[in-house]
Amino acid sequence: MEDRRNLYELLQEFRKPDLADIGSIFGRELPARMRKAEMARELAVYLTGSPAEWLDFMLERDLMLLSRLVDMGPGQRLRLNYPDYPTVLEMTGIVDWDDSDEDFHQVWLGEEMWRVVRPHVARAIRRGRDSGRFTLERLMFGYANLYGIMPYDMFLDRVIDYFERTFGPDLQLLVPLLHRNPFLKLCRYTAPDGSGAYLLAPGVEDVDAFFDKFQNYKDIKEFRSFTDEDAFAAGAGAPYFTFGLDTPQGKALVELLLRLGYEGDDLAWEEHEIWMCAQDPDENPALFDSVVRRSDRIASQTEYDRAMEIIAAYANAMPKWLLKGHSADETGLLLVAVEPVAATDGEEDGAMHWEMPHPTISEGYSDLIETNPRLDALISMMPEGFPFGMAIPHVAEDDPCPCGSGLKYGHCHGRNKS
Repeated sequence: MEDRRNLYELLQEFRKPDLADIGSIFGRELPARMRKAEMARELAVYLTGSPAEWLDFMLERDLMLLSRLVDMGPGQRLRLNYPDYPTVLEMTGIVDWDDSDEDFHQVWLGEEMWRVVRPHVARAIRRGRDSGRFTLERLMFGYANLYGIMPYDMFLDRVIDYFERTFGPDLQLLVPLLHRNPFLKLCRYTAPDGSGAYLLAPGVEDVDAFFDKFQNYKDIKEFRSFTDEDAFAAGAGAPYFTFGLDTPQGKALVELLLRLGYEGDDLAWEEHEIWMCAQDPDENPALFDSVVRRSDRIASQTEYDRAMEIIAAYANAMPKWLLKGHSADETGLLLVAVEPVAATDGEEDGAMHWEMPHPTISEGYSDLIETNPRLDALISMMPEGFPFGMAIPHVAEDDPCPCGSGLKYGHCHGRNKS
């Protein structure tokens, strides 16, 4: 009874339409005529009393996260890199979360829900795998991630084609797999201009702004063709999706990130961040942050330039959401600009250089420019070719980091400096 009372209090904080949406996602339709308190009470009874039923409506990512939290125990916080979209578990209050740390997203499972779901999570994961629901889910995520935005009918055609080729023409088998997956409910978008329904990638943040920008590329008439294998590759690894790592550009990118010391979950996150930033490099200066953050591991300006070239080549070769899945290399649009500069002594003609941002200096340190002769002496001691903006020591803790990452200096390259 304690579990139901606590969850009931939590659900009371949602608006009535939100409670109806939560019920729909978890497989419990609530009549619109019900009062809000009745909705919250019925949902609380259902969620605490029938976990074996509603867990079958969760995304694979939600169940895998829930499994980790169950193994850790109630109240134990799991620190994660910030994902592009929240889990259904967080959206509905099943797990608790905290975003007060700028660097990490924290989630944990409360005592009451830990006791409710603990006996059922492993079996729910097995059912999702055995039924083919997780496989279909990866395909759906994959097509959404490849195109970013696609007409809803076109999306369903892709899913039905795959199902018929794999399991035969009896679509009655497909209906429960779609019904039990919240993907279609979460990623469907109705265009405000009346042009119809679309499916969106889960990483799209400002949906209306993205749709408006998508309309600017109407000259690209046809969506690029992808295979189901492409979709499975783009739909694996939730929430840190990536595509094209098996291409020459992708292999070079992975080798670079490994040389810079990224591994495990950090490697997957960096790959995903580059993939996401590559979608619209004009809007995402963080495209090169993986290199900027580890520039201390790069021995020379030539190596630094080469690292930037590798990321640019990958970004230009990958499918772009705004270009209906075509790449910047194919269309000449949304290219990452790389401009050759005149050669200096000892360098080849046309060597690529990347201008580091000028160091920012807060008002409290502005007198250093005019009055501190030690600054010039410090600059003269820097090794030749060193990316100067990364090393300047007088940036204040709360100033933007000179590397251009968008983080405060104290949370970026100033983290380990006294």
